[in-house]
Amino acid sequence: MQLLKLFVKYIKGNIKYFVAGFLMIIALNYIRSLIPLFISKVFEILGNGENVSTLPSFINHIFDGKSATVQLTICAISIVVVAIIRDTINLGTDLSIACASEGVGYNMQTDFYNHVQNLPYSYLNHAETGDLIQRSIQDVSRVKMFVGSQLSVMVTNIAQIAIYSTQMLFINVEFSLYILSLIPVLFIFTLLYFRKQNKLWEDMENNEGLLMNVIQENYTGIRVVKAFANEEYEINKFNQVMDKFMESWDKPNRRMSTFWMSNDLVSYFMLLLTFVLGLVFIFNNKLLFSELIALFLFVQSIMWPAKNLGRLIANFGRVNISAKRILEIVTLKTEYDDDNKSTLKPKIEGDIVFEDVSFKFEDATYNTIKDINLHIQKGETIALIGKTGSGKSTLVALLNRMLDPSSGHIYVDGVDISQIDKQYLRKNVGIVLQEPFLFSRSIADNIGITANKIDLKLIKSVANIASVDSDIEAFKDGYNTMVGERGVTLSGGQKQRVSIARTILQNKPILIFDDSLSAVDTETDIKIRKALKNRESSSTTIIITHRVQTAKDADKIIVLEDGMIKDIGTHDELIKKDGLYKTINDIQTYFKSDGGEL
Repeated sequence: MQLLKLFVKYIKGNIKYFVAGFLMIIALNYIRSLIPLFISKVFEILGNGENVSTLPSFINHIFDGKSATVQLTICAISIVVVAIIRDTINLGTDLSIACASEGVGYNMQTDFYNHVQNLPYSYLNHAETGDLIQRSIQDVSRVKMFVGSQLSVMVTNIAQIAIYSTQMLFINVEFSLYILSLIPVLFIFTLLYFRKQNKLWEDMENNEGLLMNVIQENYTGIRVVKAFANEEYEINKFNQVMDKFMESWDKPNRRMSTFWMSNDLVSYFMLLLTFVLGLVFIFNNKLLFSELIALFLFVQSIMWPAKNLGRLIANFGRVNISAKRILEIVTLKTEYDDDNKSTLKPKIEGDIVFEDVSFKFEDATYNTIKDINLHIQKGETIALIGKTGSGKSTLVALLNRMLDPSSGHIYVDGVDISQIDKQYLRKNVGIVLQEPFLFSRSIADNIGITANKIDLKLIKSVANIASVDSDIEAFKDGYNTMVGERGVTLSGGQKQRVSIARTILQNKPILIFDDSLSAVDTETDIKIRKALKNRESSSTTIIITHRVQTAKDADKIIVLEDGMIKDIGTHDELIKKDGLYKTINDIQTYFKSDGGEL
C-alpha cells in the first residue's frame, strides 16, 4: 500500500502528535456516546414505570434516591458539562492532528524537492517539468490533506462506529445485531467501488500531469508562440489535452454518484429498520421506550460515520495514486547513491587528461563520444569546434560528471574524477551553459548567487570582464534592476554576459564556456576573451564555439566530428590543412568579407 509506505517514511518527528490525537479521538467519542444515554435517562425519569437505566453504573448511582426534578436537573447539567468537555477535547484533537499533518507535509515537500535536486542529469534531461511540478504540489497537497483531515475523520468514524455499536449492544444485543448487520453491506459496496475506481483515478492523475505540462510549457514559451502568431494552434492543443482530462473525470464521477446513492439508500433503510423493529420489540416487551430512544440516537450517530467512512475509503484510492506518484520520484536513485568511491577532495589546478573516453546515452544505439584521448595542460585555453551534434557539449558534461563515461578514464591533476567527490568537483569547474538561466532576482543577486555575501565592487569587476557593466549601468536601477522570469527583461547577449560574470566571480580553476558567446557580436566577443586572458587567474579554459573568430586565439583548437577528435592544433596550423576547420574558416571568412558578421 503506497500511502502507508509514504506515511511511514515521513512520520519521523510527528508520532507523538498522532498518538495524542488518536487517543483524544477515542476519549472524545466515548464522551459523545454519553449524550444519547443521558437523553434516554430523561425519558426513563419521565416514564415513571421504567427503572432500567442505559447509563453506566458509575454515573447512574448519582441519581439514586433523588426526586424526578433533581434527576432531570442533573441530566441537563450533565449534558452541558459533557458538551463542554467534548469541545475541549475536540480542540486538542484538531491541534494535535494539524501539527502532525503539517510536520508530515513539511517532511514530504522538502524531501521531494531535495531529492529532485540530486537526481541524475540523464533523468532530468527527459523529465517533464509540468509533471514534476504537479507531483510536488498537487500530489503532495492531496496526501497532506488526507493525513491532516481525512485520516483523523476516518479514525473518528471508526471510533464512533465501534463505541456506539458497543453501547447499543449493552442496551439490547438482539436488536443491535439486526441493525448493525447492515454496516458490512456498506463496506462491501465500498470495496467493490474502490477496486473499480482505482485504475480510473490513476488515468486521471496522469492526464492531469499532461495538462500541467502543456500549461507550463506554453506559459514558459509564450513569447515564442506570439512571435510565430501560433496562438490558435496552442489553444487547440490545450483544448485537446483538456478534453482528455475531462473525459478521464467523467467516468469516475458517474461511478461516484452511483456509489453515494447506494450508500444513502442503505443508510436510510437502516434508520427505517430501527424505527419499525423498535416498535416490534416494544410491543413484544423486549425493549423499553427509553432504550429505543437511545438506540435510535445511536443509529443516527452511526449512520453518517458508516456512510462517510465508505466515502473516505473510496477517496483513499485517489490519495493512494498520489502517494504512488510521489514515491516514484523519491525512490529513484540519486546520482550519489552508488557513488561510495567518490570521496576524494584533492587540490584542483586544472591539468586534464582524457584517456580512451567513450560515451553512449542509455536510449542511443551508437556512441556520442568515441575514443577521446586528450591532454589539456593547466592554464591552457582550449577551443572545441565542430558541427552540431558532434559531441562538444557531451564532452564537457563528462568533465564535471553530469555524465559518466561508458568506458575510459578522465583525470584531473592526476586523479581519476570517478574517485573525486562530485559536488567538490563541480565547485571547482565553472560552466556557462549554452542556454543561460537567470533567476527572478536583481542582476547583482544573479551574478553573486553563489557568494556568501554580495560584494558590489567585485560584482562590477567581473561584469566589466564580461563586457556587461555598461549595459547594467544604463538601467534605471543599475545592478538592483530586477530580472524578469528566466531573464526576460534582458536581451540574449546580456543574459549570456551576466551568466559569464556569475561564473567568473567564482574564480574556479577550470572554466567552461558552452557556446556562451553565440549571442554577442564579434567585437564584444573579442573584448570578453581579451579581458578573460588578461585577468589575474590561471584557470584552464575550455571554449565551445562555432565561430573561428572565437576559437583562433586559443592555445589549442580541438576539431570534433561524429564524436571523435579529427584535428588538434593552433589556428595557423589548422587553416593550412584540408579538413573541417579549414572549411569552416573559408566559409566564415567568405561571408565576413561579403559584409556579414560571424
